[in-house]
Amino acid sequence: MSSLFSAMLKLLSSSSLAAASSRSSAVSECWRKANEEEEVEEELVDSLTMEMETAPPWTPRIPTCQIDASWIANGSVSGLGWSFKDHMGSEFFGLRACRRTLSALHAEMEGLLWAASCIRNMRITTMRFETDCTDLVDMVTNPEDWPAFVRETDLFRSLQEGFEDVRVSHIPRDRNGRADALAKEARNRSYTFIHIDQTRSDGGDPRRTDSSNHHLI
Repeated sequence: MSSLFSAMLKLLSSSSLAAASSRSSAVSECWRKANEEEEVEEELVDSLTMEMETAPPWTPRIPTCQIDASWIANGSVSGLGWSFKDHMGSEFFGLRACRRTLSALHAEMEGLLWAASCIRNMRITTMRFETDCTDLVDMVTNPEDWPAFVRETDLFRSLQEGFEDVRVSHIPRDRNGRADALAKEARNRSYTFIHIDQTRSDGGDPRRTDSSNHHLI
């Protein structure tokens, strides 16, 4: 009887030890997994923090206005055109025919002066004017190299004072299609006029912002 009792005690003792060992292993496994999850979370936080620190600061987009001119030697007028879209998607544009200028470059400069004047009158103080004429960009950047255009460059410098930030940059001709079409349309009419309009982003009818003036030549 005593030997049977001793055997039972040994069996119970062995079972208790096995259960305790199993519980200990389970607890250790839980701690290991918890630590691994914390390490993964810390790595993710560190990675996100690094991305936030290295990301460049956001800068507001500068509005752009495309400009162009159309000139032919035997024409009676020079055509000018400009176009830009606001942040709502509405397009403001202008086309004008003026008496034929001395050269195509004179027409390009006249187009810039007119566009800058229109934009300033709309109380827009930041603008980048884009043109496909590299000589025009060089003229406003290095006016001392263009003494024959001193009157025009002085006028542009005076217009610049009405802006907080104004720039003139070059774009390929194939990106200047809208202003080019406006300038050619103006020249093809063969009489002097000025027309400024706005098209709505919702597809509604254009709203005229300036009346047209027509003068037959």
